[in-house]
Amino acid sequence: MANNPTWPVAAASRIRIKITNDDSYCRLFYNHSTGSINLVPLTADDASAITTTPHAEIYDHSQTSANVEQDPLYQSYLSQSKDDNNQIIVDSFHPDDVIGANLSLEYNLHNPNTFHGMQSYASAQINIYCYPKNNRKKQREPNHKSYIVDSKCCEDFSDVRALVQSIRTLSGLQNNNTNNNKNALPQRFLVILNPYSGGNGPKSKSGATFVYETMVKPMLEQAGVEHDKLATNHGGHAKERMELRKSTSDDNDNNGEEGGDCVDSELKDISEYDAIIAMGGDGILFEIFQGIHARSTDEAQILSKLKFGIVPCGTCNGLAKSILHWSDNAEYTPMESVFQICKGHTSRLDLASYQLAKTEKTYTSFLSFSWGLIADCDLESECLRWLGAIRTDIWAVYRGILFPKKYRARFSYLPLSNKTNNGSASTKIDLPKLNEPLPKDWVTIEDDFSVFWVCNTTHASYNVFTCPMSKMNDGVFHVLIVRSSVSRLRLLQMLLKLETGGHIECEGLEIISCLAYRLEPLSDNTYNDLDGELIEGGTIQARLFNTAQFFAGKVDR
Repeated sequence: MANNPTWPVAAASRIRIKITNDDSYCRLFYNHSTGSINLVPLTADDASAITTTPHAEIYDHSQTSANVEQDPLYQSYLSQSKDDNNQIIVDSFHPDDVIGANLSLEYNLHNPNTFHGMQSYASAQINIYCYPKNNRKKQREPNHKSYIVDSKCCEDFSDVRALVQSIRTLSGLQNNNTNNNKNALPQRFLVILNPYSGGNGPKSKSGATFVYETMVKPMLEQAGVEHDKLATNHGGHAKERMELRKSTSDDNDNNGEEGGDCVDSELKDISEYDAIIAMGGDGILFEIFQGIHARSTDEAQILSKLKFGIVPCGTCNGLAKSILHWSDNAEYTPMESVFQICKGHTSRLDLASYQLAKTEKTYTSFLSFSWGLIADCDLESECLRWLGAIRTDIWAVYRGILFPKKYRARFSYLPLSNKTNNGSASTKIDLPKLNEPLPKDWVTIEDDFSVFWVCNTTHASYNVFTCPMSKMNDGVFHVLIVRSSVSRLRLLQMLLKLETGGHIECEGLEIISCLAYRLEPLSDNTYNDLDGELIEGGTIQARLFNTAQFFAGKVDR
């Protein structure tokens, strides 16, 4: 077995893990072929050597590299490492499933194992926080490891600390930023949750409060991430919090603690955090981005500095599902989203800027824009919110099939250039003013439509696979159009295939990829639906203007 360069072989050869009360010991090995870390019993010879060898010969800082290589325990360790297929494995975990690792020490002034008159520890324990996938359910479940280290083989625990740091490195923990800077401060996140997300109230076991207490709070602690919490208490609260600029970091450092819970005092500027975690549906994240957008003087700096995470606790959860889909099609659960946040890997997500003609207001969007049938289904079905996500399906049959409606509009767009789009081309586009004519390189279509749906993500809801071809930062709008001339039967076939993405192959669906667009509604009583939220009606135009870092797994960009 070839040694992994991050695995401290010499240190691991000296560390003994006690597994029973009968003085049986193991050592930790890195398995190169599987990438797992295994707990393997000491050989009989090694166990005999340990019981007969004085401490000073087992652990000696003064040993040179040559002396270490001559150590029988080191040689035995290397021999066992090369034969990992025949190892007796007492326990095992994989770094891919780890969100945190630490060393806990119990101090004891009267430990009889004191060496050279020094004070020592009564016990030391390596804690590994693992969330492997259940093979049957394919969902992550906690399966933590606690290994008691024999303090007789350690004087200052530098070997054990090296081993713990190696586990963190192999696990790819990005939130643990001490690898390159030992003086770096711990990461601090702001968790914003909507207690009423999902429509079941704050006591619901699928609601944000329960998910925070049982998953987010303990898992962030295990990952070594400090955090403050804000539970919203009225509409627009998250937006207001983003706009707040007061800072008390210099004179009020209580680590977010108040009454024993992590809370947000609402006195820190959001620029003092490393990440914002939204718990709820897409609506709370919409508020967050509008609040950041309102900070016109430092919006770009905030988007550049902060990382964002979303934990699905709402009704639709389109962005959470899209990120998990991009993350190697990970299982759609709150646990999986929190796991990826704790891992700390990020990828950039396209953000769009929307301008309205009537009010001249601007918005930041991350999910989708809909007008016509889809907007009607999303917004008019609010009276059926108590039914959950199925409410939009019911309204689609009512509005699209039983009592169809024509939506006339003028749609103009800037098509993709002949040059390969690298996800940044759209940021250079300056939109014309809404009262000005469009440039000559734009294409215009005027017709009656049923569906007009602009997608930034793969999913508009956890169960609606809107745009399978969408990438996380491709710098492109994907516009799905169904004209009113398409028959009800074909429209029904499309709607029935939305969950699987099969509608993409249906006759009558047009997909236009563009860098910017303008929509001018020519029918009365229509809605502009941005990221699932009702905004002002009338003419609207958009371009992709920036990106934001979102916690995600392995993403194929």
